[in-house]
Amino acid sequence: MDYSMFVLKLEDIPEEGLLLNWEEQRDSLLDYLSHFSSIDFDFEASLQGDAKIKKMGKSYLIQGTVQTLLRLRCVRCLREFTHPLSSTFDLTLHPMKETNIGEEVELGEEDIKSSCFEGREIHLSEIACEQIFLEVPFQPLCMENCKGLCPKCGRDLNLSSCDCHKEEWEAGFSVLRKMKLDSS
Repeated sequence: MDYSMFVLKLEDIPEEGLLLNWEEQRDSLLDYLSHFSSIDFDFEASLQGDAKIKKMGKSYLIQGTVQTLLRLRCVRCLREFTHPLSSTFDLTLHPMKETNIGEEVELGEEDIKSSCFEGREIHLSEIACEQIFLEVPFQPLCMENCKGLCPKCGRDLNLSSCDCHKEEWEAGFSVLRKMKLDSS
């Protein structure tokens, strides 16, 4: 990979562990993410990361945080808004050749907090990007009580109301209220 992302060489991690602080610029993050999927957010600020890395046998324990500001689009009113993102994570990295790939096993809670690495490097910025994906809201809202758009005229109901006739929407089970039950 030819991204200018932060990579840590395993030989640079002393036995007592290592504390790191790093920053990833918006352009390098977007370039990296564009190769893996279409993303529906943008970075308003660089990513700030810090991590404590400790060697545990052939594995490595990483405890860290990532912080940034994202630009998201509200699913109700379609306005863009700034979303501060902060994530704390604990991750254990195991060497790829030490893992049993191919055999089907049930994952426990510790397995979900684990990942693998190959070679003699840990790609910290890739781990940080994974944390961002995990923290981006599935349905972003500009505010909890966003009123959205009028389905008839398209007016943003957060800014003003409209004169469109509001149809009463009934839940699928509301028809049961009209049923009469025989009480005998």
